[in-house]
Amino acid sequence: MPGIFTPATIVALHLSVLITVSVIWSRIVPQPYMDEIFHIPQAQRYCQGDYWTWDPKLTTPPGLYVISNILLAAQRPLCSTFFLRLTNLSYPFIILFTVASLLKSIHPHLTRQERLNSAAVIICFPILWFFNFLYYTDGGSSAFILLSWLAAKKRHHLLSALGSAVAVTFRQTNIIWSLFIVGTALLELSTPAERRRFDPKAAFVQSPLQLIQALTGFIQILLSKFTRVITISLPYLGLLAGFAAFVKWNGGIVLGDRSNHIPSMHVMQLFYFAVFSAGMSMFAILGVVPVARLIRRPTFKYGLLSFGSSLMSRYNGIILYALVPAYIAAAWFCWQALGTEQTILWVVIYAVATMLTLIPSPLLEFRYFITPYLIYRIAMRQPRGVWLFLELLFYTAINAVTVWMFLNKPFRWAHQEGVQRFMW
Repeated sequence: MPGIFTPATIVALHLSVLITVSVIWSRIVPQPYMDEIFHIPQAQRYCQGDYWTWDPKLTTPPGLYVISNILLAAQRPLCSTFFLRLTNLSYPFIILFTVASLLKSIHPHLTRQERLNSAAVIICFPILWFFNFLYYTDGGSSAFILLSWLAAKKRHHLLSALGSAVAVTFRQTNIIWSLFIVGTALLELSTPAERRRFDPKAAFVQSPLQLIQALTGFIQILLSKFTRVITISLPYLGLLAGFAAFVKWNGGIVLGDRSNHIPSMHVMQLFYFAVFSAGMSMFAILGVVPVARLIRRPTFKYGLLSFGSSLMSRYNGIILYALVPAYIAAAWFCWQALGTEQTILWVVIYAVATMLTLIPSPLLEFRYFITPYLIYRIAMRQPRGVWLFLELLFYTAINAVTVWMFLNKPFRWAHQEGVQRFMW
């Protein structure tokens, strides 16, 4: 994208599009839709000063409603469906500048303009962009997790833990991403020279022995800098202790109605996420990984991926064997794009956090992919020039189609009253 895209022009263009779509959206869908029928009345109770009545159908803490009330100065006339939805439009711009700052820290070789261009594309990620227009928790959840990650990158760990605490009030599973943040922060205790000796870039690892060596080297670093480890970890341990107290008091992670949030072992979520991520980032991958490397047969990683996919196919039925090559290819492409820039231990910490977030979910819910995808897309090597522009066009096309389908193609179900709409 050309250099004329300054922060001011990016903000102005994006804001004009968001407001235009929001106005059209509210004219066509003026009443709360889907989960908004729970979120909006709860926020309006807060506007009325009622902080004690809780809808048992709500399953997440009240961070969404508290922030909206602060932004609207708790004025009852402003707490309409339209204005509550508008409060979510603050998050894309928080995410924009947070992503640009994260890119500066993670990819210092990028120019300021390249960072802005990448950030401007990333905030157009279709699922996140779509839910800007509904009064859902996704925007705030993503914004505060990314702010927490940025604070940790700048070594402000108390601020990072506070940011994670706010993120947890939007969605409880963000506690896992706070652990990802402290885990990757501890990796940075080693100097670049030390890191190169024991923690190679993931894309170039050829043997499981290298992973064992990396873990051994990491443990040695942690033991040799134990005081610093404790100093960094304490704020996050405090957050973890507070979360554990909440779980004990609540009798579980989920607030309210738990009928659709019973934990399960849905391991296939990882393979769905791999295919989704490879598809959404295909232009970014093609822009940073040589095609020859993408089509090369993986070594030990191929065996691990093939074994896992085969297990899942046996577990879920023989028909899924046909999808195993797609799972392997998608995971391999993502591994190459991420592992070209990040080390094996970083990728392992990220993979564990993704597994803990997705596997317990019984439902294939694309919104749960937002945080792991954003972290993956920010951390991978960044595409430039035509590849970044193609990614923007791809995202824009998906956004246009999904918003158009939602607004203009309602339908009815025989077994359920009211109009239904296509959405992620």
